[in-house]
Amino acid sequence: MDRRNIELKIFGLIAGMAAGMILLAGFALTVATRHADARERDYEQTLVGNGLRQRIEEIQTGLNPYVIWDEAIHKLDNRFDQAWASQNIGASVGGALGYEAAFVLDAADKPIYAHVAGKDVSSTTFDRYAFQASSLVNDVRAIESDPKKVAALHAVHKSRVELVRGEPVLITVSLIRPDLKARTKGPRGPLLVTSTPVAKIMVKAFSERFLLRDAAIAVVAADAVDAAVAQSVLGRSADGRRIVLRWVPRRPGAELLRSATPMLAIAILAAAMGSFLLFRTTRRAAKKLLLSEAEAKHLALHDPLTGLANRTLFTDRLVHAHALLRRKPGHIGVLCIDLDRFKEVNDTYGHDAGDQLIREVARRLTAICRDTDTICRLGGDEFAIIQPDTSPAGAASLAQRVVDGLSGEVDLSIGRAVLSCSVGVSVVADADQGQAELLRQADVALYRAKEAGRGRFAFFEPEMDAALRLRKSLERDLRAALEHDELTVAYQPLTDARGEMVGVEALARWNHPERGEISPGIFIPLAESCGLIGPVGAAVFRRACYDSLRWSGLEVSVNVSAIQLTNPDFIDEIVATLAETSARAETFMLEITETALLKDGDGVHDALRRLKRLGFRLALDDFGTGYASLAYLRRHPIDKLKIDRSFVASLPGNGEAMAVASAIVSLAKSLGLKTTAEGVETQNQMDALVKLGCVEFQGYLLGRPMPAEAIASTPSMVRVR
Repeated sequence: MDRRNIELKIFGLIAGMAAGMILLAGFALTVATRHADARERDYEQTLVGNGLRQRIEEIQTGLNPYVIWDEAIHKLDNRFDQAWASQNIGASVGGALGYEAAFVLDAADKPIYAHVAGKDVSSTTFDRYAFQASSLVNDVRAIESDPKKVAALHAVHKSRVELVRGEPVLITVSLIRPDLKARTKGPRGPLLVTSTPVAKIMVKAFSERFLLRDAAIAVVAADAVDAAVAQSVLGRSADGRRIVLRWVPRRPGAELLRSATPMLAIAILAAAMGSFLLFRTTRRAAKKLLLSEAEAKHLALHDPLTGLANRTLFTDRLVHAHALLRRKPGHIGVLCIDLDRFKEVNDTYGHDAGDQLIREVARRLTAICRDTDTICRLGGDEFAIIQPDTSPAGAASLAQRVVDGLSGEVDLSIGRAVLSCSVGVSVVADADQGQAELLRQADVALYRAKEAGRGRFAFFEPEMDAALRLRKSLERDLRAALEHDELTVAYQPLTDARGEMVGVEALARWNHPERGEISPGIFIPLAESCGLIGPVGAAVFRRACYDSLRWSGLEVSVNVSAIQLTNPDFIDEIVATLAETSARAETFMLEITETALLKDGDGVHDALRRLKRLGFRLALDDFGTGYASLAYLRRHPIDKLKIDRSFVASLPGNGEAMAVASAIVSLAKSLGLKTTAEGVETQNQMDALVKLGCVEFQGYLLGRPMPAEAIASTPSMVRVR
């Protein structure tokens, strides 16, 4: 066989292999294109579908103040008031909230009020919407007939997009129910039916929010399929057709195919080049092998999420920087960084949002630091920086830049998160001090920064070790004290304006066997930070239950922390303690802080409701020092407001304190609540509070905390001038 034939065979073999690879690549690219287009279409439809559900939930939430309202029960069910309905349904729901139509149905589902296009109209106008709203009305009535379902829901709403006179509208049917004490005349309550056009509003909102192209509302047959468009079903018309939001989806696969076509042409041309192709292929394979090896080395020393150094590389760089101190005097700085409340981002937005936030933090740290600094992600939301050849002032400057750079709002793909961080700093010039100790000191300083209020930095100081050891020791001792039932309870009297004792407040006390009396201002925050506040609160409540059996007619106040209220087992534990001690819930006033109300979740609200049903009364402690609003007082079943001692201490000479105290007393009276003033220590304070109308008092003037035995033997009257 001559050389020409051999060359042809070799060329044919190479060309055939190249052609086969190109055909296979083209086929794979075509399949990948279709899959990419389908995935993008499904993603957009899922995104829009979630957005639709979220929008409907927002609309329903906006109606909650109007459908969970005692006065609405009085004015729409107990005795219908046309003027009230016009003002609070027509003007508010139809006007302020912007609904085109709002109707009220009575318990028999008959329209008794109608408001359309900004004015009150005949209730027969509801006939235009009756057919479309009938299934939603039935759904709401079905839920209403099951008290367990109603109790499990904060508000009962049903919404759907329907065709009314050929136009798509969002119809929402809401059950009007009491929020506190009102009762309906019969077993069923009135309903609020609202309607608003969706076409223009929804198309514009979703086009801007999700960057939809050529979006429009359409009514299509039930089995209609159009591969050229994506759609999200809004509802169904009476004749079975679907009401959909349609748009032209993005096609990343097709775009990829168009951009890859020139490359395929180049590949075909390259296949004809024979030996050059073989050489090129061999060289490319070698190059890929080298790149893979480099990538493997990179992954072994870097965090895959952020590309920053990992703990292994961080340790190596720290050893190297530490070794430089032996040859060149100077300072090494190590900064430990922890994101504040990162868990809330994960819990609120999901782990994907958390990963986005971590990557954004890595980007900002890279922009803040020098090229000679080493930035490391130790794990989770913990970062560290090695700052070689620095000084204490330089480390402080870097720490402040980190705190400033990692503060403020961050845009995530599904929302905005508030970012802040705490930084611990350790700077050494001693080459004999180990690398592990340097990192440990920075970690201790980080703990001090978080303890001081977060959003700041702190340098390591030797006394921090002693403080940390003391804290750990107290934490161990507190656990032991709980296990051996060593916590005690003291009771401080509560009196009326005449000085007669009307109740007591249970206060936790800890007599340490070696350290003596530990202040509650020390061990209560410690219990909250280390997860022991639940057992501490349970121990105080159990002791108070037993002691309450000694007294007759005295109200016993017990503090309940926000952490306890968010514990799903808290109510069951309370019930078990009452059963164990034979104490009565009506004896107790449970004191909660404004912090607990600020959580304002359904869990806290339901817990307070269950406590009220058990017979407990509820007091809002330290009122005026936080951010509680009238909305919270209206939402939660509060019985008493406690005026914080910071206001009482300035009475009667401080006009501002007098104004605040007067406002709290007046607010309580208008809401039908009691008021208790804390920290009453002088007769002048007592006289000023009595003049303002305060009804209960607590403080050293009226009695110091004392054992239960002393309360039992104390006369019913405390001397007050």
